[in-house]
Order: sequence, then C-alpha cells, then structure tokens
Amino acid sequence: MLNLAKNQLLFSRFRLSELIGQGGMGQVWLVWDQELEIQIAAKILDPRLMSDPHRVQLLKNECRNTRRLAHPNIVRVFDFHRSEDLAFISMEYVDGQNLNDYRRQKEPIGISQIIRLIKPVINALAYAHDIGLVHRDVKTGNILIDQQQAPRLTDFGIAGVFKSGPHALEITSGGSLFCMSPQQLDNRRPTPSDDIYALGVLLYQMITGYPPFYPDITRDRIRHEPPVTVNERLQQLAVEAVIPDSIDALIANMLAKAPDDRPGSMREIEAFFEQTLPAGNEPTPPPYSPAAEIIRQPPASEQTEMIAPVSVTPPQRRKKLLLNTHRNLIKAASLLVAFIVLLAGGLWLWHYLASQHRPPAAMETPVSEQNQALPDKTDVAPERLPQTAPDPTRLAAEKMEAENKLAEFMQLKQTLETKGASKWGAEPYQGMSQLADEADRLLIEKQYAPATAKYAAAIARAQELVDRVEPVLKQLLAEGQAAIEAGNGPLAEEKFSIALLIDPDNPMARESLQRAKNSEAVMRLLESGNRHETEGNRVAARSDYQEALRLDPASNKARQALARVDGQLRDQQYRTLMSEGLTAIHNKNYQLARTKLRQAKKLRPQAREVNDALAQVDQSIRLSRIESYRRQAIVSEQSENWQPALDAYQQVLQVDPTIQFAVQGKQRASKHIRINKRLNFFLKQPAVLESDRQLENALELMAEIEAMDSSGPRLQKQYKQLARIVKTAQTPINIILESDTFTDIAVYKVGKLGRFASRELKLRPGSYTVVGTRDGYQDIRKKIIVKPEQGPMRVTIRCEVKI
Repeated sequence: MLNLAKNQLLFSRFRLSELIGQGGMGQVWLVWDQELEIQIAAKILDPRLMSDPHRVQLLKNECRNTRRLAHPNIVRVFDFHRSEDLAFISMEYVDGQNLNDYRRQKEPIGISQIIRLIKPVINALAYAHDIGLVHRDVKTGNILIDQQQAPRLTDFGIAGVFKSGPHALEITSGGSLFCMSPQQLDNRRPTPSDDIYALGVLLYQMITGYPPFYPDITRDRIRHEPPVTVNERLQQLAVEAVIPDSIDALIANMLAKAPDDRPGSMREIEAFFEQTLPAGNEPTPPPYSPAAEIIRQPPASEQTEMIAPVSVTPPQRRKKLLLNTHRNLIKAASLLVAFIVLLAGGLWLWHYLASQHRPPAAMETPVSEQNQALPDKTDVAPERLPQTAPDPTRLAAEKMEAENKLAEFMQLKQTLETKGASKWGAEPYQGMSQLADEADRLLIEKQYAPATAKYAAAIARAQELVDRVEPVLKQLLAEGQAAIEAGNGPLAEEKFSIALLIDPDNPMARESLQRAKNSEAVMRLLESGNRHETEGNRVAARSDYQEALRLDPASNKARQALARVDGQLRDQQYRTLMSEGLTAIHNKNYQLARTKLRQAKKLRPQAREVNDALAQVDQSIRLSRIESYRRQAIVSEQSENWQPALDAYQQVLQVDPTIQFAVQGKQRASKHIRINKRLNFFLKQPAVLESDRQLENALELMAEIEAMDSSGPRLQKQYKQLARIVKTAQTPINIILESDTFTDIAVYKVGKLGRFASRELKLRPGSYTVVGTRDGYQDIRKKIIVKPEQGPMRVTIRCEVKI
C-alpha cells in the first residue's frame, strides 16, 4: 500500500522501526525519533489519499482532538506532521495488547474483574465528555492494556465535539457498526449517550463473549429490536451463573434505543460501579467460541475506522498460541468423552450431583477451557505486544487477606450503623469511612496489601466507636448533634438541656445549645443553598452555605455543603483552566499554556493530567528552543560563519547535551574554525613558508581541506590562495656560485659543496648563508636572499685575505 520500509527516514528525523498496524487509509509504524531519542508510534496516511482533503482533515482532527486530552488512561498524541506528499500524526507508543486479545488470552475472569478493568476507561470517557469530546468508536480494539495492566483508550479519529466553542465540528458519521447507537446510525449530532451505548455493547461482549444481535448484526435490528439481557444470553450459552440483577439492568438501560432512557452520564455509571462492584465468587464470562467466525462483517461503507490496526505476532508467540490451541482441543475432546460417559451413566445421577454442587446465582462458575479462543470478528485488534503478568499466587493471597479484612470491617460497620453511630459519632465515623473508602479504592485498583492496611486502620477506628456506645452523656450529645443536623431545634435544645443538667460545665453542651437555637435559620439557608446548587447557581449556593456556617460553625451539613460547592467550583475552574491550557498548547502559545496549567495545578497538585500537560509544555518549549537554535546554526553554516554556528550548537547542548545533531554540528563548526585560523595565519604571513616545518604544516592543512566531505565557496577560495603561495614557496631559483678552486664552500640549510670555480644550485625562496674557508686565510660569509620568481643570481665567494 505505502512505499515505506524499515529504517526509512521521514522528515530527516523519524526512522521507521516496525510496521505495527495497517488499514484502508494508511499504516501505523513503530518509529525512533532521532532528535529526542525516544520510541513513538506514527499513524501515516496513504500518500494516494493526500489529494482528498476530507481524509487529511480526519487525521488532523484526531491530532487536534486528542491533544486537548491529558488523562492517564488516554493514549497521548504529540503532533501533526505534513509535507507535500506525506502526512502523519506522532503519538505515545503503548507497549501492550488490545482488550480483545487480552480477553481472548486471559484465564477466565469474573464480572468484578471486568468492571475493575473497564472503570478507568469509564473515567477517561467521562473526562473527555467534560472537555466536550465524544469518542464515537468505543470497542475492545480501541482499548490497549499496557505492561502495568492499565487500560489506555485510543483512536479519537472520528471523535465529535458536542459542546460549542472554537473546536466545534459537524462530524456525524463514522464508527464500527456493531457498537453504533441508533442515533449514530442516523448521522445525528454526537452526544455522550453514543459512548454510553457503545460502552454497554463492550460490557455485553466482555461478559458473554458476543456483542448484541450476534451473529446477524444489522442496522434495522440496532434501530428497532431490543437485545436479550446479559443473563438471558448467558442462559442461551448454557452458563449457569448469572451477573447481579442491578448490573444486568444497567447494561440493558445503556443499550436503550432512546438516549433519554440511558444513564445520564459516564459519571453516573462510574458512581454506580463504585457502589455495586461485585465481590467474592462471581460468574465467569463464557470463553470465546469458533462460532464467532461467521459474524457478518459490515460493508466497506460502514467500516469507517481511519486506520485499522493489524495484529503482529512474533514467531515465539505464534508457537505458544498454536500449542495452547492444541492443548485446548485435547481438553475439549476429553470433556466431550466425559460428558458422554456421564450421560451413559444416568442423567438422573448427573442432575443430582449438579444440583448438589451448583453455586448460587451470584457466584462464579468456571467454564471449560476448550472454548477460550473465540475470534471476535466485530472488532479489529491493534498491535499485540508481549506483557509480563504479576505473580498470580501472591496476588491471590493478598486479595484474600484484603477481602477478609473487608468482611471484618463490614460486620463492625453494620453494628455501628444499627446503633446510629453516624449521628452520635460523626467525626470518628467519618474518619473510619474515609479509611474504608480509601481501602475500597485500593482494592478496586488491585493494590491488595495497602488495602489490607487501610481496612485494618478502619477496623481499629470502628472498634473505638463500639467501645464508646454506652456513656449516656456522649449519647445525649450525639443525639443533640443529630437533631441540629436534621434541623430539629426543639429536640436539640431538649437533648443539650438534659446534657447540661448532667454536666452543667460541659462546654460542648453550652455551645451546642446556642447552635440549636439557630438550627431553623441554618436549615432554611441549607435548603436555599441546595436549591441554588440544584439549579446550577453555585455562587449563590456558596453564599447561603457560608451564612449557615457563620450561624452554626459546628454544622457538619453546612461545612460539607460548603466544601462540596467549593469543590465543584474548584473542579469547574480546574476544567476551564485545563481546557484553556490545552488549547494554548494546541495554538503553540506555550507561555499562556504554562500560566493556565500552573493555576490548574494549584487546584489539584497531584493530578496526573495537569502534570503531564505541564511536561508537554516544557517539552514543547524545549523543542521550540532547540529548533530555533538549529535554524540559526544552519543559516550560519550556509554563510560559513562558523563561530555563530558553534554558539548556536552550544546553546542546544545546554538544553540537552545528548542531541546528536548539535554534538556533530559543534564538532564540524570547531573544525572549520580551527582550519580558518590556520589558513589566515599562512595567508597573512606567506614568508613563514620559507621554514621547512611551516611549509609541511601548510601542506598538511591543504590535505585536511581536500579530505573534507564538503566545503563552501569561501573556504575553497582560501584554499586556492594557500595553494598558490605554497607552490611559489616550493618553486626553486637558479643560483650560480663562483669561487677560485681554493676556497671550501658551504651553504647553510644545503650542505658542504667543496672547492670549485663555478657551480649552479637550485634554491627555493628564502634566506641562505654561504661560508667560504681556506687555510691561512680569513673565512668569508655572505647572506643571500632568494626571492620568489626572480631570475638567476650570481654569488662570488673567495677567501683572499691572508691571516
């Protein structure tokens, strides 16, 4: 399809490493970014589609939409790259496999494990909806499981914007048929309910092994026919265990035809699973079955996924998969034989044993391993990458310990609730509940050891409360406190009055008595604030709650309401700042982006998305600086101004000393500066070439210049000038020495010549000393200067003066 190959270099920066996906619109490659020296993924548009503005815009939309998202469970997109004949987006490379392959290869997993795996995706979708984006293609093929077993949502190529603003789009079509809502089929404007429907399809498929309406998935059935419930489908598949009715009803509501009949938001679904997550033994989804091979593929017009990933299986993994398939077939055959024997032995005995050992409806029932390889034809699998699983034995032990602590805590909590501890022990009870909530969160995130420690702390708090049940005075104070929180002033006055009779000096009772007198006014303010809050007027609600807290500083309701509204206002401000910051990043206004994101960080210092976005800003500023210095260096090199070029490369290395183009450029510039200094030395002082050593140095310099890969016109001109003076310095001049045949002649730098009447020498330009010696006569010494390009020179040397 594409004329791309391994090790091919794109934009003088991105080197192709491995093809990891392909589809109708292009290919996905694993790429090495040579400048930043990191691995990324590149989604490359087929060059034959570059003439189609719509296809190019889809790729650009994916980059623009996803760059606005900074969430730990959403694959990050870095930038959009385009030339005259090529376009692609660079994105984060996730080393893992898609949820479809994960479900196929994983051991049988229960409903709680499925929900824990999908919950981060629900949170990511809720976050995208808060920003104003609808994914519109939520399916197992677009969820990657990384090496930490964390799901990562990807492929926002057909995402639609449902909120007004500068990024509002009129995208209505697109998606994979089996997970499209009826509204999406009718090309209506995107809404979050489309993703809620697709999430229902995903859960349905993860639990049963099949999407709704399998194997005959048609547009008409999606629009008009209600699918059978998950439990009904499990019964059809002969799976005895069922999922809890509340979860079954939720999935049915998510698959409702009308958006108004579905849950109101992803946040609502997330909250539901927080409260109803199954525990203990639970139903195991049926394994994949070869029957799924016959599932109907959507027409080409319905397959709108921009670039469908391709599964790339290494040879070792293929061998393992074949071995597992062989083992599964043997197991299946063995089970079939056993089944026939059981039937032959008597149906009544089999029925009796099954009834004795059948688990409860909410318990998990193992399913034969023979069918664990159902190919899901309704989805397209992204790259399959090897992953290292944690030690299952250790995890199982830690999980069991955490669940035992949870059971112990729940017993204590139930005891406290029957005694109204939430009213008379509000503060300790709240602390206990916070510890339990933290433990629940850790348990859901599979951090079993920390969850055990939190549950132990919550148990200790609960036991403290149990030990404080009896004291009458504290009971009265608790009842009076509860009456104030309920707005029952007369009852509170009665309780605190009785407490003061028991302990007249009790400061809590005296103070609470005044609170009771203000309780009706506080209640009216709380009701008013709640009404404003329901109407969305959080500023007015905050004012009412503040006044209520002023009248009753100890009012838990007022304090919690004020904290809740303050939290909502902070959340709203946080989302606004994040949106403005990400928009500024998109517009490359990095200073504004940093300002907005730092303001957001003050509201949520530990938020991963804001820290990731700030890191992206720093990275963008860093890359911008590097690119600016690189351009300066290139311009200076082209004009052979090597010192400014060297300065620019050194600036890059101050930002990052590992940038290779700067390391190489610094070496190149330093070499040219050194050569230039030596050239200027010889060109300004050509007389130094009279020295043999300096002449050798000049010749070495010429050889070094000749060996260079490239040189500019200025260097070539200097080289020619040096070549001329070197040639002149090497050209000899005829010198005729005349004597009397009695005088011994010697020439410094030449040697002894002996006695002669006349002798011709060839000397290159320079200064020479001629010495004559004769016994009985004074020595004679003459200094001669041989000038370049002069004619023959005669020199007479005779010793004529006797000693």
